[in-house]
Amino acid sequence: MLKRIMQGIVVLLVIAVVGVVFALEPIAKFMIEHEGSKQVGAQVDVDSVDISFYPTHVTLNGLTVANPQEPMRNLLQSEKVSADLDAKALFKMQVIADQVLLSGLQMYTERSTPGTLDGSMPPAKDESASAMPSISLPDPSALLAEEKATIQAEVTDIQNGFSEIEARWKIKSEKVPEQVQFDQYKQRWDELKDKNVIERIAGAKELRDDIKAELRQFDNLKEDLSTDSAAVKSLSSRAANLPAEQSKRMMSKYGLDQGSEGMLRFLLGDEVNALVQRGLSLYQETIGKVASKEEAAPSSEPATELPVNILIRKILIDGHQVIGGEKLAYSGEINDVTDKQDYWNKPITMALRGGMEQQSQLVIDGIFDQRNDTVKSVFNMALKQLALSGVSLSQSPELPLQLEKGIADIAANFSIDGDNLKGSVAGLVNQAKLLVAQTATNNKTATLLATALEDVSKLVMDLSVNGTVNEPAIKLKSNLDRILGDVLGAELKSQLGDVQEKLKTKLSADYGPQIAKFQDKQNLLGQYQDLLGDREAALRALIKEMM
Repeated sequence: MLKRIMQGIVVLLVIAVVGVVFALEPIAKFMIEHEGSKQVGAQVDVDSVDISFYPTHVTLNGLTVANPQEPMRNLLQSEKVSADLDAKALFKMQVIADQVLLSGLQMYTERSTPGTLDGSMPPAKDESASAMPSISLPDPSALLAEEKATIQAEVTDIQNGFSEIEARWKIKSEKVPEQVQFDQYKQRWDELKDKNVIERIAGAKELRDDIKAELRQFDNLKEDLSTDSAAVKSLSSRAANLPAEQSKRMMSKYGLDQGSEGMLRFLLGDEVNALVQRGLSLYQETIGKVASKEEAAPSSEPATELPVNILIRKILIDGHQVIGGEKLAYSGEINDVTDKQDYWNKPITMALRGGMEQQSQLVIDGIFDQRNDTVKSVFNMALKQLALSGVSLSQSPELPLQLEKGIADIAANFSIDGDNLKGSVAGLVNQAKLLVAQTATNNKTATLLATALEDVSKLVMDLSVNGTVNEPAIKLKSNLDRILGDVLGAELKSQLGDVQEKLKTKLSADYGPQIAKFQDKQNLLGQYQDLLGDREAALRALIKEMM
């Protein structure tokens, strides 16, 4: 997304310069919004544009960029974006600047109108599934549909494993001495019996050496057979356990394996998932896109031209976010921003600091290193002694859980190595007061839960994220899980068990024929084992006879 935004801003700045040169500011403003929206894939608005020359200085006032993924939210809005730019580079669609100022920045703000390109309203969220005390869980058929490719890949891998072993032993079996070879050895021994002692001894030694050479081949084949037999056993086990293992994997991937230990996750609905996914999508669309290595196109330009599209030494940022009803101001910088980091041989670094009432409460540091084939990123955030009030924890209309007040300490650490993801968020809210608001219906569960939470003064939450950027495994636990589990746990466990059982049943039904064929291959190597045993026994018996 950052790359698309930066490319969009490049287009805006070029249009702005051209517009002012020809004294067509109204047209320039129109084209900024029109072309910028096409670049981002959502509405881009700007209040006004100021440009001065010698040096070329461009300022976009009141820039708003809608979020393509969430049309009723802005990806960002800034009071001012300004920079001294290289005019020659700008006309070549390059942003070359020592310093860019993003002033009055806010992220993820609400919109009064949808930011879709056609201005249409997004479909309303279906809130009927969030009613309590029933806990909304995914439909097994929907889960299987989403995971079909992954499951089929496992089935195909098992099939390929069997096929490779079978093909390998068809070739190996051709090296096993035929019965005619044994008959020849027997005939040679019978002929030696009629020879004199010296000839018989010499001939027997030569015959034993030939037979021992054959037996050494048998030893190698037996070792290979033992290894492949273990592989067949493992493949057969994978096939037999496929319904159970795949249903378990899906339950874990979608956070359904935590039972009452992850009860808060269910009250928060999909908010936690959405938050993590939103951050990962932003990462992929920013660092991921910027870090993508593109083949350089042949160019007839002089060698002095910079081989980059974006080259900014420093982006100075100041802005604020409203968190828990409080305005948290921040400022900081992003350094060495370029789409080709090997130009500077430096990673992109980010540092932000902020707080309320002159208190240092927010610390954010990040390193995004794309210099090697594998992009590595590290992001750390600490938020201390943040006063929260009126924070909605559960969006369920049947069971609205709210943090009325509290003092929060939050620490987050994430690292991404290529596609591998690892992260954690630890949250502690002291002096907490939790409320279950009055519901529109007479909900016994809400009443029980409100009573259970009356004496809670501390909220502890631990979020862990593992897996990959595209398939993160998210777990959320809290000190409320036991309390919530006492109220809702029995029903949850029953429903979770039902979901997993349905998954197993459907997997068995959908992949049963293939699994049955795999089970038939358990004795795949039996014939080769018998063949080796019979031939080896015959040769060893012949040697024994010659002793």
